[in-house]
Amino acid sequence: MYTKEEELQLQELIKSNKEFAYFINKSDENCKLLISHFSHELRNPLTLIKSTVQLIESNHPEARDFKYWTQLNEDINELEVLLTDLSFYNNSEKISIEKQDLLLLLNSVLSAFYPQAEQRGIHLSLTVDDNDKPYFTQFPHDRIKIKQVFTNLIRNAFDATKAGNYIHIECKAYSPTHIAIAVHNNGHMIPEDEISTIFDPFVTYKAGGTGLGLAISSRIIKAHEGTMKVSSTEEKTSFLITLPL
Repeated sequence: MYTKEEELQLQELIKSNKEFAYFINKSDENCKLLISHFSHELRNPLTLIKSTVQLIESNHPEARDFKYWTQLNEDINELEVLLTDLSFYNNSEKISIEKQDLLLLLNSVLSAFYPQAEQRGIHLSLTVDDNDKPYFTQFPHDRIKIKQVFTNLIRNAFDATKAGNYIHIECKAYSPTHIAIAVHNNGHMIPEDEISTIFDPFVTYKAGGTGLGLAISSRIIKAHEGTMKVSSTEEKTSFLITLPL
């Protein structure tokens, strides 16, 4: 992946050289086509393998006692998750913008996590100043993609927290330029050496992760012409998203 400085240099080259811009765009299109074809070709045999395993288990329940049966099912499920994430990553920059209530969406995402928060003893909350609410209620965004971003961030926050911790969404408007949405938690600190690569695809620091969740989220925010940053100390970890008004 490129550093921030390398990304700026690449953008300058694209702007100043039409042939180079065409080559980069064509390469990106070919890469997306390859990922799409790769995912499709793998999903078909994987579906067949999964249905065969289910058929064996249905006809021979004793198969569940096989030493590696549970591991086999887990591996199949992990491959399914990876292929789904690859598809999301490939299409993360395709967005359909409509003016919609962003606060309603955020509260909807939180509502889905309330049972888990109550069960685990984690405080889940959202705050926004009354004066800032009008900037969020008719905000142009792709509802499905933005929901995916915040679902992923909150799910990650749950992975980092324990009983007594909090997960808090803070919404602010900085008229006339942008809005900012921060997802805070006071769980485990992210080590400094992990922060520089945290948005890179296929980079993961947790067991069972595909390393695509934050990469997908970052691409979705970029497609909305926004930014996504992370900071982490022993007291608090924050993912800050800014989106232009």
